[in-house]
Amino acid sequence: MTKHEQANQPHPIVAPVLLRKIREAQQRYQLFPAPTAAAITVIVGVSGGADSTCLLHALAQVAEPWRLSLHVAHVDHNLRPESGADAAFVAALAADLQLPFHGIQLPANSLVHQPGGLEAAARRARYAFLTQVAINVTPAAQVPLLVLAHHADDQAETLLLHLVRGSGLQGLGGMRWINQWAVQDFCEQPKHDAEGPATPIIQVVRPLLNVQRSEILDYLHTHNLPWREDSSNQETHLLRNQLRHEILPLLTQVNPNLVATMGRTAQILAAEAERLEQLDRAMLTEIAEVLPTRRVVIDLPKFSRLDLASQRGVLRQALAALQSQLLDVEFEPLERLVLALRANWQAGGPYSLLHRIAWSIAGATQDQPARLSLHQATVLPFLPDRPYLDEAWRQQIGRAPLSLPETLAGPDGWSLTMEEITMQALLVALPGRDEPWQAYLDADQVHMPLLTTPQLGLRFAPLGMRGHHQLLGDFFTNHKVPSSLRSGWPLILDQSSGEVLWVCGLQLGHSARITPQTRRVLSLGWSRL
Repeated sequence: MTKHEQANQPHPIVAPVLLRKIREAQQRYQLFPAPTAAAITVIVGVSGGADSTCLLHALAQVAEPWRLSLHVAHVDHNLRPESGADAAFVAALAADLQLPFHGIQLPANSLVHQPGGLEAAARRARYAFLTQVAINVTPAAQVPLLVLAHHADDQAETLLLHLVRGSGLQGLGGMRWINQWAVQDFCEQPKHDAEGPATPIIQVVRPLLNVQRSEILDYLHTHNLPWREDSSNQETHLLRNQLRHEILPLLTQVNPNLVATMGRTAQILAAEAERLEQLDRAMLTEIAEVLPTRRVVIDLPKFSRLDLASQRGVLRQALAALQSQLLDVEFEPLERLVLALRANWQAGGPYSLLHRIAWSIAGATQDQPARLSLHQATVLPFLPDRPYLDEAWRQQIGRAPLSLPETLAGPDGWSLTMEEITMQALLVALPGRDEPWQAYLDADQVHMPLLTTPQLGLRFAPLGMRGHHQLLGDFFTNHKVPSSLRSGWPLILDQSSGEVLWVCGLQLGHSARITPQTRRVLSLGWSRL
């Protein structure tokens, strides 16, 4: 159903207020890039409700002078009987404005029994689709830009919601005018282009953040714009709706200007949060080695000399380096970690901290102090001092065929180089050399070399055993290879015969050994940038 017909009469004088506020926000925060010859692609998330309908119509008014190319995106969560009609309404609205429309209907019941509840699952699904649309339609030279319709009343609700649930400065700062989302936080397989990897970030802007709900309704009335009403917004068993319909109206009796006051408070706290984040990031770089999205290794003696608030801040920044959404991590898991670190530094781990994030401790050695690693649960806690093909490599590549000449990049800065040399060059190179990560094979005995990792039941004939095979697991046991390193230990395998040619860093295989009959030599070596 549409909602505007039973509302108050239009107020023509008020309508320009909303556009004026959007222009002021653009001047102050530069939400959209300055106009250029090429139009800026902008994806507008539109539910069909009053807020997003108003936003889309208002942006259409400034699109030409600001050189914006608007796209409309809508997610039908398939949670209400009328959701299909909402989607049709948004599609028609986009058609009326002659704008491209991108929509999706989620399968029925696909959001039930999800972590965090139905509302959180719907939000994740919505943002995942909006992010994917932004990536797909945005030119390669531009950062994807998504516009959302959150307004001043939403900001007041958000601040109060975070206060009720408990939050630090980051949460009490509410929503920001501009956010940057890490694409991998929402899209499992972002689009790649021919020029490089997937776009790492998406920019999210909220032009209505200083516009109150009453001003949005005035704009809709003035322009005689219909909108859809989501019946679930009236369900007061949801906490946000309870705040909106019951708590905030009571507080407004105390402060009639409550929405503006809370918006100003959120801006002040957001600025304080940003200032402290900069200090915490600077401190993190002083006491830690950061490998973004994989692991952060912190010097524990230096960490222990920080005050409690700085320890919390440094850990938050470390988690944010692993996954941007973790900047506003809940208090309890972080506090448990702080208390554990204050109790002792006994080597151990990995211990689960958050979903897909773990922590581990390495004890002090003669060369290094005790260290804390915050890391993705699927990677080694500490950077190995040898080549290691981690789970990401094994899932994405698994088996990498080698050809001459070849330099193949691996994880953590390691690379494998393969080249052919003469027997004479080998005789010059060998004397006095003992390099376990360098190997020489008879090139005529190697047919289809590939880089891979151990598989269950794989057998190996080590050099010196006259061609006798043993289980690779037994070989690792004999060489005291820790079980944590075995799954990612690099092997050179001959695909044509299935023979292991080299257990890198440990032992050559028998089948491709150098003999007096060798004429051509295959040189393989690992090096680190």
